[in-house]
Amino acid sequence: MRGIGLVSQLTCRFGAASNIRASVLVLAVSGILSGAAAMPTAASAAESSAALYENRLATASPAIKARIETLKARATSEKWTFTVGYTTAMDRPLSQLAGLKIPEGTLSKASQQNAMAAEALKIDAADAQKFNIPIPPMQCKSSAAAFDWRSLGKVTPVKDQGGCGSCWDFASAAAYESSYLIRNSASTDTSEQYILDCANAGTCAGGWYGPVWQWQEKTANASEQQVPYTASDHSCPGGVNGAFKTVTWGFVTTGSSIPTVAEIKAALCEHGALAVAMMATPAFQAYTGGVFNEAGVTGINHAVTIVGWDDSKEAWLVKNSWGTGWGIGGYFWIKWGSNSIGYAAAWVQAASPRYRLNPSIAELATKYKIEFDR
Repeated sequence: MRGIGLVSQLTCRFGAASNIRASVLVLAVSGILSGAAAMPTAASAAESSAALYENRLATASPAIKARIETLKARATSEKWTFTVGYTTAMDRPLSQLAGLKIPEGTLSKASQQNAMAAEALKIDAADAQKFNIPIPPMQCKSSAAAFDWRSLGKVTPVKDQGGCGSCWDFASAAAYESSYLIRNSASTDTSEQYILDCANAGTCAGGWYGPVWQWQEKTANASEQQVPYTASDHSCPGGVNGAFKTVTWGFVTTGSSIPTVAEIKAALCEHGALAVAMMATPAFQAYTGGVFNEAGVTGINHAVTIVGWDDSKEAWLVKNSWGTGWGIGGYFWIKWGSNSIGYAAAWVQAASPRYRLNPSIAELATKYKIEFDR
């Protein structure tokens, strides 16, 4: 498949800071799973990934090969419905890749946050009507047997967080970029580095996505071109004129820590891709395809972005931030309920660039006085 040679060259240089976001270039060349390009068939994406993993395993160290064999033995005994192999994610400690940390008590504020979000959406909808900006038609039905936002070009390419525990950062940006595409019919590449350095939502040692969007209500995020990703913590740069703000954000449910399947489907249709928490494990780190169904795993440590579902699989389609050398070109299927998938599921509404946000929306923060811990 076109672009595979480039994939191999880039993944061999996975550790170089200048190539942290190499997956974006790969996607531009090969068209793999890009929201801006025609989406290839599932079979072609799987074939591409399989070739990469086969080549990597052939030259792997004895220690890596032993790890893979141990996981394959578990796969047989535990009846896994997914495959494992030597992914590029296995070149890093799992602790570097899974940096989600949601403070205790966060979900107790969900009802307040959603009440504020409802008011903000109402104000913004009125402004959109005043400026004659049409509301995008509903392009998704939660009753559908399967749905994938990529098929409508509403998901941006897979990115690579590198050796920084900034999964929470990338999940927030992925959900935002999806919302921006749906609302404004324009693709964006927002700056995860500017979020990392300026949002006060976390560091390479961990954080979470809610405070990112709260920050974006007041401060516009920059583009990747303005503040490129380096996979390391820095002080917040001055003189950056960003353009990407949020109207508001909210939780998918206020009734439990993990929404029901029906609630997640409805939120996906209404808002676009969702940032969610889950528990990443060594088995997940080695995931190469199929439906991930590791059993008996609880807790959370990783943030990802749900972009679709398939009832026949009883699974979510999810975008990760570990580059295209992991999973199915950077995506994965996961069984409903596996590894706490969907914990603290949240949506975000991107602002329109065609008019200024109403000051009344900013005043809601004073009214509700909601502060989320970092």
